Amino acid sequence: MFLRSVKAANGHHQYLRLVESYRQGDKVRQRVVLHVGRKDLLAPHLDALVRLLQADQPDPTWVSTEDVAAPQAWTWGPVLVARHLFDSLSLAPILDRTTKLLRRGQPLSERVFPLVANRLTRPGSEHALAPWLEDFYVVTAEGSRWMPQWKASRRVKVSFEQLRLWYETLDDVLAGKPQIETALWQELRDLFSLEPELVFYDITSTYFEGRGPAELGRFGYSRDGKPRNRQVVIGVVMMDG
Repeated sequence: MFLRSVKAANGHHQYLRLVESYRQGDKVRQRVVLHVGRKDLLAPHLDALVRLLQADQPDPTWVSTEDVAAPQAWTWGPVLVARHLFDSLSLAPILDRTTKLLRRGQPLSERVFPLVANRLTRPGSEHALAPWLEDFYVVTAEGSRWMPQWKASRRVKVSFEQLRLWYETLDDVLAGKPQIETALWQELRDLFSLEPELVFYDITSTYFEGRGPAELGRFGYSRDGKPRNRQVVIGVVMMDG
């Protein structure tokens, strides 16, 4: 067995795969035993990993971390949480009742879920959805994985077919917005035993003096006239006092 370096289609990350050589007839073939993970995330542990793989060799050959690259360590946890919330709110039947239209063979709920999970974990544009799908393991209800579709040249690297699918999905949601909101509210009311007579919702923003936490604040529109400061947007919902 040995570790093989593989570069992702978007060229941003390198990954490690554990590969095994075996003989089939008079030919030597190879098969992937395990997708180990992203090289940059595994770098602190590569020496221990090599030592573990070579434990049964009398004279192990040491490999420098610079000589080892990595395959994909897909992120599962946040997607599983998002799917649980999605199902608890009965979003699939709500969305699919709104429109019976299939795009690329997928009902509305299956096309909406990657968009929702993306915005909960790493918000970005529809262009940014493709590299996100490289790192996050997102599947349909039938277990088929959503894969990014790339094209080899030009400035826009994501295939126009996949971009069009996401844009049309947003159009479908907008067309059914009133019915979706009403049905979702009814589910929330029953799920959490809510009995409010009046609900207030507002959005505001504030800013950090100095550098602020880079993982939280972002540069953008400032309601306080502080565009040079990192901003954070806050949504507030108030009901029953």
